[in-house]
Amino acid sequence: MAPLFEQMTIVGVGLIGGSLARAARRRGLVSRFVGAGRGARNLERALALGVVDRLETDHRAAVRDSDLVVVGTPVQAAVEVVRNILPAMRPGAILTDVGSVKGPFVRAVEEMDRGEVRFLGGHPIAGTEESGVEASFAELFEGRRTILTPTSRTIPGVVDALRAFWEGVGARVDVLSPEAHDRILADISHLPHLVAYALVDCALKGEGLPYAAGGFRDFTRIASSNPEMWREICLDNREALLAALRGFEESLAALRGAVEREDGQALERVFRRAKEGRDGWLQDMGWA
Repeated sequence: MAPLFEQMTIVGVGLIGGSLARAARRRGLVSRFVGAGRGARNLERALALGVVDRLETDHRAAVRDSDLVVVGTPVQAAVEVVRNILPAMRPGAILTDVGSVKGPFVRAVEEMDRGEVRFLGGHPIAGTEESGVEASFAELFEGRRTILTPTSRTIPGVVDALRAFWEGVGARVDVLSPEAHDRILADISHLPHLVAYALVDCALKGEGLPYAAGGFRDFTRIASSNPEMWREICLDNREALLAALRGFEESLAALRGAVEREDGQALERVFRRAKEGRDGWLQDMGWA
């Protein structure tokens, strides 16, 4: 089968960008890979690992001959990256990203003069608490969802092209508006990270952490994620995250009230509903 793209540039070759290049190479979806970024050491490591075929610290030089450009930097940096590279991109090339917050980024890019560059926001819901190209692996997206976020200004055909690409690396593709994406991710990703960080921070103020075991380790695994990246995600998705926090605070307050009243039945109802819901979700995902 012929490759979907001749040359792909990844700006920000970290866990996600590196894994995407590895997966696309393994499955023959792209012929050549260019890694771009400001950190020469990370790029040289990506080249040494065979993740990319060429490296560039000049972003415009990196995208000039590519028919697919993936921006893998944090959202605030990604806006400036796109502003810089758009004049150098070839007509008809596809520009996408892998950021965890879509609304601010999509709005910013759609206000730019994109010429004939085809833009579509994207977000693979996959990752680990590790970061950097050395943590990347080709199987990261297999069976995981990737969300594409078109708007009324999206050029026809680009959704189908990126759907084929993401399905080619093993992902299950959904299409949502940027706003729906951000509401959902606030509930199932951004809020859990805040809770994990808060729980560990709370434990550090007491004396119990040396006695914590597997349950605490498993629950707080994502608190080992990159703090700078999650600072930006929380601020970029502020409104949706605040709504998610209000909902969580209401649930926590109800549990606190049940404990104060010694209402075991109320506690068990919540616990049972949560257990059955989680067990059903695990079964649907094939993880049970």
